Amino acid sequence: MLNQLNKVSVAAWLPYFVTCTLPDESFDDDVARFAKTAKTWMDVFLKRLRRVSPSASAFWRIEWKARKSGVHEGKLFPHFHLLVWGLAERQIYDRYITDRKTGEWVGTEEQFEAFVNLVDSQLTMELVNTLAACPKDAVAKAVTNITTSVGVFGFSGSRKYVERCVERVYLLEVEKTVPGHPLAEKARNMCFSDWASLAWYHVVGSHNVDHLKAGVRVERVRTWGGVMSYCAKYMAKEDCNFLSDVAFGRSWGIFNRKFMPWAKIVELDLDAETGVRLRRVARRYLEHRFGRSVPAPYGVTLYCDVQNFRRLWEHAPPDPF
Repeated sequence: MLNQLNKVSVAAWLPYFVTCTLPDESFDDDVARFAKTAKTWMDVFLKRLRRVSPSASAFWRIEWKARKSGVHEGKLFPHFHLLVWGLAERQIYDRYITDRKTGEWVGTEEQFEAFVNLVDSQLTMELVNTLAACPKDAVAKAVTNITTSVGVFGFSGSRKYVERCVERVYLLEVEKTVPGHPLAEKARNMCFSDWASLAWYHVVGSHNVDHLKAGVRVERVRTWGGVMSYCAKYMAKEDCNFLSDVAFGRSWGIFNRKFMPWAKIVELDLDAETGVRLRRVARRYLEHRFGRSVPAPYGVTLYCDVQNFRRLWEHAPPDPF
């Protein structure tokens, strides 16, 4: 997976890091069957993503972890990590930057968010009824307030997720009686993080409001180094040793491969002297990073900033003799 991830162009737009978890109701004692079911859900989720964003592509990985609380404490549950490229983005607001010491305004920074167009609405009255029947008073009260005062909604991130979902439901219902309603059109352009939570909730079918609110987490990766850091920390770590004998299929994959922003592969024919020099420098670089000897009798694979190594084959060092 790391080999494939390092083939992605560093000049591409940075991806979104998505984590999808499962609720307690989905537990299955049979790990192989549980894995098959979870990956079926992920397959359906990715198909929905393709419908709302045909150019989206992603790396996904399944990870197993024991629950630390809840009804199934200590039981193994899978969850998924994804790196998603190719989402449409829009500017939402400007963030004001202030000096940490003086508190004075320094400048502004443009803020963007990914969004999708709901071609087939997953926002239904059934969802509103589920939320209204929630035993938690805060959720039910939020639903009641919105259903009795449908007006001009901004879908701002400051509003709670449940409130934003219910607002959209009612505006889409309004369009059925008033075709072409401008607010309904606005309701279809849904923030990607909101859409992902809703889509995953429908795919799993738990009817658990807590899972709707916390089943998915979406973060924007800030730097390319952050991509590799996320991959090393979350996406590439080994699973528990006691799962080595369990046949639960592939642990990672690539979605919508043809839209992945692959880098162009450049092959160079080097003379023997340049090849030996480049291999020697690469091996010593790896030994310095790993703190151990790296045998490389024929070849070596190195992920690095190519600008630091180009001079080794573009211009040979001067002859010291």
